[in-house]
Parts: sequence; structure tokens; C-alpha cells
Amino acid sequence: MKTIIQNIKIAAIASYLPEKNFELASLGDLYGEKDVANIIKATGIERVRIAEENQTSSDMCFDAANYLIRKEDIDKLEIDGLVFVSQTSDYILPSTSIVLQERLGLKKETVCIDIPYGCSGYIYGIFQAALWINSGACENVLVLAGDTTSKLINKHDRSVRMIFGDSGTATLVTKGNSPMGFNICSDGSGYHHVIVPAGGFRRPSNDDTKKLVFDADGNGRSQENLFMDGAVAFDFAITKAHVNVNELIDQMAWEKEGIGLFALHQANKFMVNSIRKKLKVESDKVPVNVTNYGNTGPASIPLLLSDIYSIYSNYNLEKVIMNAIGVGLSWGSIACSLKETHFYEPINK
Repeated sequence: MKTIIQNIKIAAIASYLPEKNFELASLGDLYGEKDVANIIKATGIERVRIAEENQTSSDMCFDAANYLIRKEDIDKLEIDGLVFVSQTSDYILPSTSIVLQERLGLKKETVCIDIPYGCSGYIYGIFQAALWINSGACENVLVLAGDTTSKLINKHDRSVRMIFGDSGTATLVTKGNSPMGFNICSDGSGYHHVIVPAGGFRRPSNDDTKKLVFDADGNGRSQENLFMDGAVAFDFAITKAHVNVNELIDQMAWEKEGIGLFALHQANKFMVNSIRKKLKVESDKVPVNVTNYGNTGPASIPLLLSDIYSIYSNYNLEKVIMNAIGVGLSWGSIACSLKETHFYEPINK
């Protein structure tokens, strides 16, 4: 799906990081110091933030949203749309976006929706907000994206424990003066490559699904923990991402040299750099911030932007590309201007 939506603006981005700072080097006793050092070197991830036991994705997004609303001095009654993007919602039902509407004190006329997507979810969330605004249904939409992926990971599974971190973000989307382009794709044939196999209605939780099992590589997990085929995910990303981005650049009739920023999903440093090389763009246009946060799922791109651009302003944000690939399998890109966007440094409550 390729489309261009006119007169859309990302007005502001804020993010929240949980206080617990987990050093991956501390896993040396569990996984072996040499293996841990090799993984850190390969991924570029040295530490991640971990949510408290009673802290949910919506809690972190709530704090990010309140901070953004306060900093932007927005009247909450002017917000008329809320999109919650997360794979770790509060309940099976009701939708967490509805719960957040009440918690944030938004008006009852606010339209709310949950998008249960992971790493690619921010692309989908901004797309949904842009559609609402373009249709005339909404004027100010909050896109709240975050995950507590740590709660899905078994401590014996080094294949994912040393990759994922937790975060929550808030993005305000409004009417603007610039076009926003989208290129979004899906391939359900790969659904089993990144999955929590049990605990849903296809395979309900039972004693067998809770059993810890070790694979041939020594990674231990139950059927209710996150499984990711890392090799497949990497190959898929470096095969699809640059093609998707280049198609969108052509669609926008942009020159690649004129693009000031490529905000790529922060899966790991090696993957970001591999996609950058496929795109044939300079490293200074493709920032990387996985060292301190890891892969934060749908929060990855907004966390990157608030982390980098709240401090540094030496980038040309007139033309920006965002790209992410995630579960589903799903992937997509956004082309937009961020020159009028307000970025707020990540907070802890």
C-alpha cells in the first residue's frame, strides 16, 4: 500500500524510560562471559531499561502523554483521537486505548483504537492518526506506542533477553502544511518467525504451555514466552527495508541526497548499519541509540527521535524517512517533514 496524505504534521514527541537500568554484562555468570561479550559487540546493546513488575506499557505511555500535554500546553479537551500501539496491553479486553482515554482525562467523544503491533507498529499508528485527521474526523490525535517486552522473555533465553528493552512514548499528530507519504506491507506467511505461541485463544494457557524447554542452542523458554528466529528476522529486514524506503522516496519524488534523516527501527546496531549500507547513505544521517535501550518495539523510532533531537539540532529535518520491520511479518516507511516538531528528552517519572 502506497499513499500520500496531505496536510499532516507530527507536532511533538515525548518518551518515558523505566528507572531500572539492566547491564547486560551482568549476565556473564548465567550465559558465559565470552558469549555475553560477543553478543554485546555484535548488537551494540550494552544495557536496557526494564519495567517494574507492576508497571505496564500503558503506564509508561500515560506518563509520556501527560508530559507531552504539559510541555505543549494543550487543552485535553482538544484531543479527539487516541491510538495505542502495543503488543503488551493491560487486558485481553477491554481495549487499553479506552482505559487511557479515561486516565488521561480526555473527552468522551474521543475516538480510540488499539493496534497490537510490535516494531512496525509506530508506522501503523501514525498512518491511522493521519487517516482520521485527513477525513476530518479528528484534529489532534495522540499516538501512544510502547511495550514491556521484558515480561514476555524467559530469563534462560539469551537469544532475546539481550536484545529487548521497555519504553513508552507519546506523539501528537495534527493538521499541518506538508504531505506525509506511506509505504506499508504485510506478509502473514512469516507469522511464526516472531511469536508467543501459546496463551491466546488459538492455544490457551495450560500446564504444558508453561513448561520450560531448552532448544539446541541452549536457549530456554516456554510456549508462553517470546520466540524470535533472529536469522530470519535479520535476513528479512535487510532484504525488505531498503526496497520499501527507496519505493517511498520515488513516490515522493525526492532526491535521496536531500533527505536529512533516516530514522530506522533500532533492532540492533548491526542491523541498522546493514540497512544503511543497502540504502547507500552516510552514517551521520542514520543515528543509532540502541546502546542504552536495546530494541524497544513500537517505541523504538519515537524514542530515537526524542533521545537524539531534544539535545542536538544540527540535522536538516525538512525531509525525513522513518522505517520499521516487525512481527506479522509487517514493514513500512513514512516520508514527512519534522522541521516543526517539538522533541522532548526522555523522562523518568
